[in-house]
Amino acid sequence: MPGRVAVQRVAVWRDWKLSSLLPSTAALIFCILLWAAGQLVPRFVSWQGYSFQSLLAWGLPHAVADNTEEQRPLVNLALLGLTGIDPQYLPGILEQGLPAAPEARGMAAASSAPTFGAGVEHPLNAAGSSGQSVDLSQQPALVAIYHTHNAETYIPYQGQAKVEGQNGGVSLVGQEMVNVLAGAGIRAVHDLTIHDYPDFPTSYLKSGPTASRLVQQNTQLQALLDVHRDAGLPVKETAHVGNEDSARIMIVVGNDNHLPYPHWQWQENYAFAQKVAHRLQEQYPGVLKQVMLKDGRYNQHLLPHAILVEVGSDKNTLNEALVAARCFATVLAEVIKE
Repeated sequence: MPGRVAVQRVAVWRDWKLSSLLPSTAALIFCILLWAAGQLVPRFVSWQGYSFQSLLAWGLPHAVADNTEEQRPLVNLALLGLTGIDPQYLPGILEQGLPAAPEARGMAAASSAPTFGAGVEHPLNAAGSSGQSVDLSQQPALVAIYHTHNAETYIPYQGQAKVEGQNGGVSLVGQEMVNVLAGAGIRAVHDLTIHDYPDFPTSYLKSGPTASRLVQQNTQLQALLDVHRDAGLPVKETAHVGNEDSARIMIVVGNDNHLPYPHWQWQENYAFAQKVAHRLQEQYPGVLKQVMLKDGRYNQHLLPHAILVEVGSDKNTLNEALVAARCFATVLAEVIKE
């Protein structure tokens, strides 16, 4: 009996010991797993070539690029070749699960104009372009225009620099380009899908599928334009064209400096931008401000002739921006026809 009692006491003690250890053991395992995740995730991110700056740059391409050299492991190149997915380009991975917008969404025909609220000024019509009825519906589109930052507008026109959730003055500028190109016999499509609302930092992530869809639907494109306007200038800048004042234009081309994803054809984009810029400066001196190279893709990897065009700043009047749009579209038509 004493021996049996002793055995029972040992069993009870053992059961109590194990039950008391289980919660602490589970907590210890959780801490170990948490520590391992903290160690492995940064290494995986680093191995893939990501950085906080590069991740930010996907949503804000104006952010400063990472200064580390681009690294592309062999396994990444193999995956890119087999599946078309670049594991170093996070937006591309995300897009695989995000279907493209339907064709009808946000698409505007070349002859239609977006609806705006009452503005201070009335848009000017270019002689032989906006007032001219040209049926180009049976022709392939050679130019596609869209806006990553749709809300951008001109303060003298709408009393503010942005109209959140709407197509601002830059859409009128894009439409004026469409009209001038139509007058020159070139069909352009103008996409009004909104990309910068409600989440502005992801604007370029959302405009990427739009740009890709435009390229896929229009197989003969000669130019892909993302039309913006500049901001933050202390005073407006203008040039004189005939008897009118024109806003100034800056063309932005993304390069492949320190990018964690490929952008192999940026030099073709740059050459195209320089060709348009030289013609613009030749015919309308002073309208061109500069051709700027910046770190980032700006969706320009989708077509060799893809550029970002900033027409004036928020300080310019809408009329000044429209004059600049006509100048740009006129020389663009000439370059395309060559």
